[in-house]
Amino acid sequence: MNYCKHLFTRKKLFRYLSYLIGIIILISCSYNLGKQIREIPLHVQQSVSTNLISNGEISSLSLPIVSIYRNRSIDDKCASMKRPSRQSLSNIIRNDKMLNYLGYVLRSHSLFYCSVPKVATRTLLTFMTYLHIRDDLIPLITNYSSSNIFNFNTNSNFKKSSDMINADYFKRILYQSTNNISYKSINDPSILLNSFLSYIMVINKPNLSTIDLWSMYQNKALPLIRLRTLANPSIIFSSKFTRVMFVRHPLERLASAYTDKITPLTNPPFSLYDSLRRTICRKYAQFYLTDDQRMAYRKTKGLSKLKSEPCQKIIPTFEHFIEYLMSSSTFSDVHWQPYSKLCQVCLFKYNFIGKYETMEEDLMKLIEQLGLNRNDWNQKSYFKTGKTKENYKSLYSNLTNQTICKLKYIYKDDFKLFDYKVEDYLTSRKNIQCSLSYKQKLSKKRPNKEN
Repeated sequence: MNYCKHLFTRKKLFRYLSYLIGIIILISCSYNLGKQIREIPLHVQQSVSTNLISNGEISSLSLPIVSIYRNRSIDDKCASMKRPSRQSLSNIIRNDKMLNYLGYVLRSHSLFYCSVPKVATRTLLTFMTYLHIRDDLIPLITNYSSSNIFNFNTNSNFKKSSDMINADYFKRILYQSTNNISYKSINDPSILLNSFLSYIMVINKPNLSTIDLWSMYQNKALPLIRLRTLANPSIIFSSKFTRVMFVRHPLERLASAYTDKITPLTNPPFSLYDSLRRTICRKYAQFYLTDDQRMAYRKTKGLSKLKSEPCQKIIPTFEHFIEYLMSSSTFSDVHWQPYSKLCQVCLFKYNFIGKYETMEEDLMKLIEQLGLNRNDWNQKSYFKTGKTKENYKSLYSNLTNQTICKLKYIYKDDFKLFDYKVEDYLTSRKNIQCSLSYKQKLSKKRPNKEN
């Protein structure tokens, strides 16, 4: 009996040892495999990822949120592109008007954000403004001192707390948005900022007036958020800084810009985009106007400047919109200019790249990466346009192959750097082969548009 019990114990011990040896072998194999993968050159890893995507095994939009491939592909692909100017980084940041128009700095979070128009900028600007006021301005104004300003990497233009906020602007905008006259008598900048903070956190609720954040920053209401206010701008290239950019399929962004800026007839008369709509109408007048209406332009001097002129309520087609952009300098507008150039992607090497297609998940990932609590930003509405991908795709169905090829060339860097495909927006055409002649023609016609 004892012998049987002893034999059973030995067998049990042997089984446990076998399990332990198996686990050790498994861990060793996993380590070696991981080591081999890490030693694979980056361009090979990128090639494997791209092949999987092209074969339909994984989608570029379903890669892990802010996938490592999004960041690594920027480094890999920018290596083969034209190098930025040798001009010092600090001078580029201070002197580049576009970067100072689109770029925002959150000092408390060591973050630089390049806002791309038509890529959820209303959501993202609201988020950045919220953090800037809460974590940068209010603590700095509340505990204002010259040493705090110096430690905040701020240039000498900010000598007192009132330099950091345009108080009169906030009084006016809060009064206009709420009809609460008490805001006009508030002189404490921290109270004004807290009031504004409370307001923008509920700004997406019904019956509340919206605040144009683009206009707010153009009016220098919060100047400290701008790049050129950094005493040492090159700090944003340090490894401690998070350089954020959100992108969108180039063709969907272009279609969204057309829908938002050209098709509404509610724009103020002769405002920038209302004037553009009328100009396109007149250029292709034979498609929209009668012979008598076209003749009226020739006979009546200044007719095009009248509010009730023939093109007053004409919405040009998407085809004519695209053709006009390609034949004029209008392609430099921030709403449809390639974002790889707007944000100087190969200079800044953004290390957090979100996508419009995975907006909600990527924004939550950014919040986590900044060490914030999800409750710090509880907005549920991501300002959807109500349009679907199919709505935008339908706009491209009538474009000729020649026009598609021109667009493919204009947005070539956006496609290349961020793994988008022009074919995603072709309804009946599986693939388009574009000759080099399109590149040569556009290069000659638009020599300065991509610089």
